[in-house]
Amino acid sequence: MTASQKQRGERHALLSLAIMMEWPIRIAGVLSSLLIFVSFCLMIFAIFQRYFLNTPLKWGDEMLGYLLVAIVMSGMAEALRRGDHVAIDLLTSFFGKKVRAWLTHLSYSAVLAFAVIFGLSADEVVRFSYGFGSYSPGYLEAPMWIPQSTMIAGSVLLGLGAIAGLVRSFCKAEA
Repeated sequence: MTASQKQRGERHALLSLAIMMEWPIRIAGVLSSLLIFVSFCLMIFAIFQRYFLNTPLKWGDEMLGYLLVAIVMSGMAEALRRGDHVAIDLLTSFFGKKVRAWLTHLSYSAVLAFAVIFGLSADEVVRFSYGFGSYSPGYLEAPMWIPQSTMIAGSVLLGLGAIAGLVRSFCKAEA
C-alpha cells in the first residue's frame, strides 16, 4: 500500500466518522420540522378556541414559548450542517485557498467553543432548576428543567456539527 492510498483510506475513515456524527443532527432537524408543524397546529387550535368558542387556551402561549426553544435547539445544528446559517463571506473571496481553509477551520472551532460554553451554562441552569424545584409560573406549572434541558441537547448537537464540519474541512484541505 502506497502512502497516497493510506492517506485516502484515512481520509475516507474520517469522512465516514463525520457522516456518522451527522445522523443525530439530521434526526434533530426532522424533529425541529415536526415541532414547527405542532406549533402551527397549536396556534390554529388556540385561535379557534379564542375566537370561535370564546374559551381562550390559557396554557397555549407558554407551551408555544417552550416549543420555540425546542425548535431552535433541535434545528440549529442542522442549519450548520447544511450551511443555511448566517455567514459573512464578503472578504473570503479575496483570499487564496489556504487562507479560506484556515478561516473555515477557525469558524468551526469558534462554533465548537460556543457550543461547549453554552452547554456548560445550560447544564448549570438545568441543575439549578432541578435542585431548586423550580416550576413554570404559567398555567402549565411544568418543572423548568424539562424545557431547559433542550438547551443541553442543542449544544451537544451543535458541538457534533462543529466537529463534523472541522473533520470535513480538514479532509477537504488535505485533498
